[in-house]
Amino acid sequence: MIDQPIFLIGAERSGTTLMRLMLDSHPDVAFAEEFEYAVSEIADDGTLPPMDEFGAKLELDRIFSTSGFRFDGSKPYPELVDGFLRERQEGKGAKFVGATIHFGFVKALHVWPDARFIHMMRDPRDVARSVVGMGWAGNVWFGLDKWIEADQQFVKLEELITPDRVITITFHDLVHDHEAVLRRVCDFVGVTYTDRMLSFAEETDYGVPDPTRARSWRDDMSNTDIRLVETRLGDRLEARGFEPSALDPLPVNGVVVKGLSLHSRLGRLWGRVRLFGLGLTAQHLLARFTGNEARQRELRLKFNELELHHIEKSWSDDSDVRSSR
Repeated sequence: MIDQPIFLIGAERSGTTLMRLMLDSHPDVAFAEEFEYAVSEIADDGTLPPMDEFGAKLELDRIFSTSGFRFDGSKPYPELVDGFLRERQEGKGAKFVGATIHFGFVKALHVWPDARFIHMMRDPRDVARSVVGMGWAGNVWFGLDKWIEADQQFVKLEELITPDRVITITFHDLVHDHEAVLRRVCDFVGVTYTDRMLSFAEETDYGVPDPTRARSWRDDMSNTDIRLVETRLGDRLEARGFEPSALDPLPVNGVVVKGLSLHSRLGRLWGRVRLFGLGLTAQHLLARFTGNEARQRELRLKFNELELHHIEKSWSDDSDVRSSR
């Protein structure tokens, strides 16, 4: 088993892909893409999933389908998922290896008890705005779900590991002074900083950090949305080091939240229609309503195929492994 893999953690839309590309561009570091599938089926108490069920889940996982990894049900669960990282590490010949985990990252300790963590944090107002822009939520109130979940997970993680096993960096600092941040990260990992960490821009759709491109909630959010986000976060916003606006909180009761929930569900549905088309979306809803699992599975694979044509390229087409280099 790998002794101390490095996991890049934080909410989706927090800059984790950018940081992962930088890490993977270092000659001594191999970094896999999203690795949630390796921990999501582990129970909170550490109970590992049956291998047949785990294999069935992986068949439907879009990220796993593009990883280049192969499921081998004859191996014990820890050996299998550790082998995914080992394969990436040996394929590059790197000294250190890691992967990104957005949710459930505390469960990684059940497989890798000595793992280390790079915690990526972005202003929750920016995360909520970006989540809505992706079509994952219909409004910023529920666009906060991913940030809040990751924050709660991080609180649990801090209780389980020593401070020397985690470093926290912010998206703001990364885009405004990427070299200083990368030097801190390299010191934490145990490697020397090199300009090659920026070479990913030559092979992917992601560019070198530019502060002028990192537009913030101050530029793009309405006052109503800002007030909604800050109302839901309460004291958590300042506790995480983010300065609140001067706007007053919005009065939000149960009726308002139900209305926001309905609005968000409709927004997510519209996002799926835009991505997959009305016909496929309707077929999937019907399959779920009738409990047709075979049809749901068939459509899930089709959705995976379509999603691959709409996401940004975050790896090299010419690499022997699914890596930025």
